[in-house]
Amino acid sequence: MYGELATQADLFEPLAPAMIFPEVKDPAKWFGGHLWADNQTGKNLLYSFVAQVTPSLYYNTQLVKPEDVRSYNDLLDPKWKGKIGLRDPRVPGGGLAMWAFLLDLKGEDYIRRLAQQEMFVSRNARQIADALAKGSLSLTVGVGYRDFDSFLDANLPVKHLPTLKEGTYVSGGNGIVGIIKGAPHPNAAKLFFNWLLSREGQELHGKTAQQPTRRLDVDTKGLEGQAAKDVLTLEQFWRFQNFTEDKCNNSWLPGAKLGEAVLK
Repeated sequence: MYGELATQADLFEPLAPAMIFPEVKDPAKWFGGHLWADNQTGKNLLYSFVAQVTPSLYYNTQLVKPEDVRSYNDLLDPKWKGKIGLRDPRVPGGGLAMWAFLLDLKGEDYIRRLAQQEMFVSRNARQIADALAKGSLSLTVGVGYRDFDSFLDANLPVKHLPTLKEGTYVSGGNGIVGIIKGAPHPNAAKLFFNWLLSREGQELHGKTAQQPTRRLDVDTKGLEGQAAKDVLTLEQFWRFQNFTEDKCNNSWLPGAKLGEAVLK
C-alpha cells in the first residue's frame, strides 16, 4: 500500500537526499538501520521511524484465565466459538494487521478454521471493546490498546493477554513520514523532517504519541507502546515487522482477499 501510494500517485520526494543532519543520516543510530516503508520500489520515499510491539489480543478477566490462551492455536478451542470479537480484516486496520500476521505464521488452513469460530466481526473497534467489557465476548483480536484506554481507566474487567508463545507482530504505528513533492516551502519541509528524526524530535514524538522510536539513543522505556528495540533481536524484528510495502503486498492484500472469502 505504501509503495503503491508513493509511486502511482507520484506524491513524494526521495528522502535520502533530504537527510541533512549527520545524526539523521547515520544508519547506526537506528535499530535495524535505515528502514524505508516503500521497500519494494527502491525509491526511498517513505521513512519508518517507529517500531512497536502492540498488544492485539484482549480478554475479559471474569471469563478467561491468561493460561487458557498461550498459543494462537488455543483460539481454535470450541469453547471460544461465538465468544471472539474480530476487527474486520477485510479493510486496513488492526484487524487486518493481525489477520495477515496469522496468515504468515499459521497458514491458510488455520485462518479458515479460525473463521469457523463464528466470531463477532465489526469495523467498529469501540463496539468490540464494549462487548468485551460487558462480557458478551471473552476475547478480542485486532483491537488496539487505544480502544481500551477508557475501559482500563474505569477498571473494567479487560486486560491484554501476555504475548503468546509464537510471538506477535511489530507495528510501525503512526511513524511513517514522507515529503510531498512540490511543497510550497521545500526547505522548511526538509528542516522539519530532519528535526523530527533527530534525537530531540524522536524523544518528543515518543512522549507525545506514546509510540517508541527505532532510534537507539532515545529511551523508550515506560511508553504505552513497547519498543521492538527493547525486547527483540534484529532477527526477530525482521521476522515480525508487519508494516512495510512487501508485507502489505504479500500478506495484507492476500489476507484481505481471504477474509472476503471466509467471513460472512
